[in-house]
Amino acid sequence: MKKFDVLSIEPTDLGNHWVITYRIANGEIDKQSVIAIDSNDAFIVFRNLMIKEAKAKAKSKTPK
Repeated sequence: MKKFDVLSIEPTDLGNHWVITYRIANGEIDKQSVIAIDSNDAFIVFRNLMIKEAKAKAKSKTPK
């Protein structure tokens, strides 16, 4: 199941910084800043960040 939808990927005035606006599963809209070469790389960096966060959440929920 998809947990987020990317709404836009926009460059900033800071060179290789990109702002990604996305909607999470509950309908809330959020933004994330990433460092990337171009918009395609920004999407990949963002996706990998979301995967890493999801794995960390899942790991913290597992009983020890």
